[in-house]
Amino acid sequence: MIKIIFSFVLLLSTSCYQLAYANNTEDIIKYRKDIMKSLGNHISIIAANLKGKVDINEDILSHSKSIFLTLSSLNVDKTFPENSGPNSSSNTKSLQNIWTEKDVFRNAMKDSLEKSKNLVLAIESNNKENIAKNLGALGKTCGSCHKKFRKKKN
Repeated sequence: MIKIIFSFVLLLSTSCYQLAYANNTEDIIKYRKDIMKSLGNHISIIAANLKGKVDINEDILSHSKSIFLTLSSLNVDKTFPENSGPNSSSNTKSLQNIWTEKDVFRNAMKDSLEKSKNLVLAIESNNKENIAKNLGALGKTCGSCHKKFRKKKN
């Protein structure tokens, strides 16, 4: 089952990655929104299991690996090209400082990648408290990045 999931994620990542080469601003914005939405969905699935809303705990390792795989394959320069900010489209919630503070943004993404790796290791240890702690740490990196680099929701 895990091999099937990873094959699907790899195939999906490869197919979606080709969209990153698109020159159309709206396409690249949709592409990165889809990436971020999928990351959030994987986090929600893990959280639902931890909170006892569902009891499908055998799923959480594959979802944490999907988060790690997605973040590790993300090319910031191609996913956030110069012409895809708020000055180029009203269809993005990205703030202009993604491009003016590119190194800070890259470091925030690297921090999320590191936290996702820690989450995988925690899940492999099968310690629910450690899993919750590492999921929370990952969530904080996402939240701090959203706070600094994304428009607030209305």
